Amino acid sequence: MNTLIEFQQVCKYYYTGDTTVTAANHISFQIYKGEFVAIVGSSGSGKSTCMNIIGCLDVPSEGTYLLSGQDVGQMNKNQLAEIRNELLGFIFQQYNLLPKLNLVENVEVPLMYAGVPKGERRERALAALEQVGLGNKWRHKPMELSGGQQQRVSIARALVGRPSVILADEPTGALDSRTGREVLAMLQDIHRQGNTVVLITHDNSIAVQAQRIIRLEDGKVVYDGPSDAPEAVVTPRIAGGEEGRSA
Repeated sequence: MNTLIEFQQVCKYYYTGDTTVTAANHISFQIYKGEFVAIVGSSGSGKSTCMNIIGCLDVPSEGTYLLSGQDVGQMNKNQLAEIRNELLGFIFQQYNLLPKLNLVENVEVPLMYAGVPKGERRERALAALEQVGLGNKWRHKPMELSGGQQQRVSIARALVGRPSVILADEPTGALDSRTGREVLAMLQDIHRQGNTVVLITHDNSIAVQAQRIIRLEDGKVVYDGPSDAPEAVVTPRIAGGEEGRSA
């Protein structure tokens, strides 16, 4: 199988005065081309640290992170920015759309950084908006849309660069439950079209929509396997009680 993302004993340390915080503790896993994987964990589990490293927003303190075979830990800031734009498409919880630009201009932004000619940028951006059902609204500004529609624009922006990996950070966190289900269905459809999707979430009910779950606790992988396995979803721990059993 074609390995797109590989963590080899990745550690990440943060320092506050004399205190060292271990946010990632010898994490190892592989994500293959065409997979839909959810990285799930509560606050402090290390999932946000993993997301930042996968997204080339940060680098490991120890260990190795390979993205499409390239050692990200050895890159400088300019190289990190280049590989982000080339290989990764981001979907954020808060959409991160530019309010003064219309929808097609927002979707064009990654292509501008990639140096794609203006005519091709417009054609590809319009096609991406059509793909998410907003082709007829391309002249609108983000604030003229609902939250769900703004997230669709964010998805179109992630797709337009034809990235190797779609990285979705809590993509339903700002949405109501019905709209959130619509966005998840769209991510599943994107996956069925052959895209690799990595979903970062704290929510078990969202994580199980992926094919595979990587669960983190205290900076370590505690489960890596199919999302439909009984042990894939756990109940929360209760202070002073036994650890929650598989649900």
